Parts: sequence; C-alpha cells; structure tokens
Amino acid sequence: MAVPSYTTDLTTIAIGEIAVDTGTWDESSDAGWDTAGTMVADTNLYYNGVECVSAQYTKLGTGTGASGPGTIMYVHPSSFTIPTDGAILIHHLWAAPAALNALAPGAGEAGITMLVGNSFGDCDIWNMSGSDFAPAPRGGWANYAVNPTVTRDTLIGAGAASPYTTVGIGVAATAQARGNPQACNAIRYGRCEAIFTGGQAADYATFAGYGTVDNASAARWNLIEPVGTSGFIMQGLQSLGTAATPVDFRDQNKKIDVRDTINVTAGFNKMNVVNAGSNIEWTAISIASLGTIAKWAFEVLDDAPVSKVACTFTDDGAFTYKSNSVIATTTYRRCGLITQGSASMTGCTIDSPTGAVAMAANAIGSVSNSTFNSVGTGHAVDLGTIAATASVAWANNTTGYAVANGATGNEVILVNVAAGQTLTINVGDGYTPPTYYNTGAGTVLVV
Repeated sequence: MAVPSYTTDLTTIAIGEIAVDTGTWDESSDAGWDTAGTMVADTNLYYNGVECVSAQYTKLGTGTGASGPGTIMYVHPSSFTIPTDGAILIHHLWAAPAALNALAPGAGEAGITMLVGNSFGDCDIWNMSGSDFAPAPRGGWANYAVNPTVTRDTLIGAGAASPYTTVGIGVAATAQARGNPQACNAIRYGRCEAIFTGGQAADYATFAGYGTVDNASAARWNLIEPVGTSGFIMQGLQSLGTAATPVDFRDQNKKIDVRDTINVTAGFNKMNVVNAGSNIEWTAISIASLGTIAKWAFEVLDDAPVSKVACTFTDDGAFTYKSNSVIATTTYRRCGLITQGSASMTGCTIDSPTGAVAMAANAIGSVSNSTFNSVGTGHAVDLGTIAATASVAWANNTTGYAVANGATGNEVILVNVAAGQTLTINVGDGYTPPTYYNTGAGTVLVV
C-alpha cells in the first residue's frame, strides 16, 4: 500500500474571516437575540486559519426580550443540506465560563445555544452547553454539532427548513465589561467523516496520524482531536478504508473519548471497516462514549482482517464483526449488542451489557474462555433458531444470570429449537454450565 492518507467529507461554508467568507457575519435580527456587539475581524483569538469573528458582550443576556442572548451568526450565499446522520459543526469561544447560564436554566435561555435557519431572523435553536455542562464550564474554544432533524428547543421567527443558509451561536450570560469574550471560527457540514486509507511498513495509518492532520491550523476539523500525548476526543463517522482504497491501520496504547454530542442522531458516532483488502490491528486501545444520545458503534462492513488484543470499550453501542475478526482479552463494559458474525473471541469479558442480549452468536464454539457478567436482566447469548438437530461447544463462564432454566429473560442462553429437533450444548471442563430459555418446541440438552 501507499503512505497513509487522512481526509474528510466536511464542506467548509465559512472559515471565520470576514474579508474572505463569501457570506455575511452579523447578529440576529430578532430583538430577543441581538445583544452581541459589532462583529470584528480578530487576529488574536482565532482557533483555525489566521483570524476569527469576535464581539463584545456588554448587556445582560439572562432572560428573554431586550436582555436575551447575544448571537454571532453567518448567512451563506447558497443553501446546503445535511446528510443522514451528519451534522453542522461550528467553532465557538466563550471566555467567561462562570458568567454563563446553565444548560437548562428554567426561565431564560441556555448558556450556549446553536442556531440553524434560513435568515438572521428565522432559525431553529438547540441548547448546547452551559455553566453546568461540558464543554462550556472550562471556557475557551469548543466545537458544537447539530443535526437539524433533532427536535429543536426553541425558535425565532418562522423557524427553519432544509435546505439551510444560516448558522450561529447564542450566549446567555451576565455582562462582560472588557474585551471581546465570544468568537466564532469555521463552520462546516457533512457526515463528519474521518477517512483513513493507505498505510505501509513503518508508516501505518494511526489515530495520531489522523490527529496531526485534524489539528493543523488550516483544518481543525475536530473529528479526531489530540488530547495530551496518547489521548484523543472523537466524533462523527470513522471510515477505515474506502470502497476504492483499503487501509492498513495498526495502533496501540491509545485512549479515546467519544464526544457527548447531544443534538445529533443516534447513528452519528460510528466506525466502519471498509474494503476486504484492509487490515486492522489494535492492541490496548480504549474507547469510551461520554454521552448517551449517540453512543459510538463499530461495524465490519467488508470482511477484512480485524485484530483486537487487550482493548477496552466502555459505554459504547453495538459491535458487528465478521469471520476474519479475531478478538482476544478484550473487555466490553456497559456496551450494546455484539454480533459475532463467526468471529473468534477468546478470553474476553462482556460486563454489564445494556441490551436484552449481550451477544448474537452464530458460531458459539469460536467464543471461548470468556466471561459474561449480567446486571440481572438480559441473556448472555442468543443462538437464534436451530432448525436441525445439532451440537455446540460451550467454554465460557458467567456471573449474575439465572441459575435455573426458564423464561425470566435472564438465562444465559436464548435459543429457538424447532419442534422435533435437539440442541446439545457440550460444556468444557471448568466452565459454568449455562442455563437456557428455549422459545421453541424442540429439546435442549446440556452435557
């Protein structure tokens, strides 16, 4: 393969430079959302490029009407449409976090809101952050994401309808006496896709490789953003390979948090393995979803070799593997359904799964020396429908599951054995004999 390539599908509609952007920067024309000062070209506070748009904040923005939020907004000369599971991203700075309203302040507006619409006076509005909800309590530059199909929190004018032309940020806070405490930089939209291709000996594709490109001042995509020496914060879709070009992705000892994106669709945060010619090798990679709206999911779309050793996944969504996936000594803690897809899984821990079933297993004999820990509800494994007499090997341990066969919903194995057929479960030495819930009219034998 060639050297690794790190690209994105994002389209930039404004870079945050008044003299360069083809549209217009201003505050809202709505009387309740216009307490920001004059927009200025700021060469001191910028985050990406060489300049940003900043403004004063000298009025109380703690209620509705004349003392409502101050806004920095941008109207693009042409309209744009957000793809399925995509988002609009905007860079915003607020320099006085203690002055902000809370995320849900009751009477009045949220500390940070995002506006998407068709003019300075017609927008849908979403609560994004505040003095009690990250990232605003830390102050400084932040990246906010909105999918406009998500139910809005409020609106001005006639609201908004796709396609859109207008994006902005509103701030509700106490007045600031000095300087320009708020600013906006780049505005982008798309599926928010981080695309990895290529990779070769001594120069494989890595998280750090993408992070270096993402974090360049000309980019600042905030899709895979470096944090410290071996950490990252991630959002959107990560495509490991494309239909035309595979990737050789090898990495180890990285900790990744998935951003708490509260105004996007459930499918926003995801990683896909694309192209059967790709190769994925991870050792001691840790990925944790910080939010609950869009938990990060992992899916092997094309049956490329995928290796995960000593990895940890926490509070994530679903995982889907295929026959060339080999998973060893990996922990899934409070994660969604694992679809085995004939993958080999050895020495893994599936702890406190969040769904009705921890694993959909089509080849349970390839899952060995693993441990399933129940939270008191849900099955460890769903074997699906057994249409003909068969036997399977069981070499795993369980804790917290029902100790007797039945229909409580907490038995180890869920299976549907057809009438007149028998499923024999052969338990290996030293492993926990599984209890089962058979929804069919056939017979289950545990040996």
